[in-house]
Amino acid sequence: MEPFDVYRLYMSLKLHFTKENYDITKQKSMVSCKRETFMKRKDILLFRKLAKRMQREEMINYFVANFVEGHNGLFEGGSDEIYRDWKSRQEKLTYQFTQDLATIFLEAEKQEKDPLISYDGQHPIVFKLYLGKKIAIETIIILDKLFDFVYSNTTLTDDFVWKDFAHLVKKYRIFIRIDREKYRQLWIKEKGQVVC
Repeated sequence: MEPFDVYRLYMSLKLHFTKENYDITKQKSMVSCKRETFMKRKDILLFRKLAKRMQREEMINYFVANFVEGHNGLFEGGSDEIYRDWKSRQEKLTYQFTQDLATIFLEAEKQEKDPLISYDGQHPIVFKLYLGKKIAIETIIILDKLFDFVYSNTTLTDDFVWKDFAHLVKKYRIFIRIDREKYRQLWIKEKGQVVC
């Protein structure tokens, strides 16, 4: 890829993750940008380095990993480490999901509540566990793909923390591909082991 194409890809993904009404899957191509504008950027060398270092698919994953982590700038400190951690989670997604389910069901059993439901305006258990860094965002995405609990939760629509979270789930969801039946069976199996 040319550095200018890397820039356009970056801008497309940035719009996808930061703008509610922009969906990269509905766009036929990357955003249109002027080459002159790109040439005036102070970080043009960084785009050149990325163009040399990565292929298109890896570059998409690199940007996605960093946007999911909340990095809206291009090359913030730790971007490479964030990408390595993200890549590791993708490689062990089934294992991570199973481990996270054990954590979720244990907490649900302690609280005697459904882990996906909001009670009395409180955040669901899975959301609290995610905020506490006890489970991965990918587990939330998988659960949302299975049960569609994020947007069906109407009691938290005015909660600004939940709104940001729901936005992230909506935007990241398309990048996590799963075999729904496989993960549904894992849910059933883990639920049967922990909850009586």
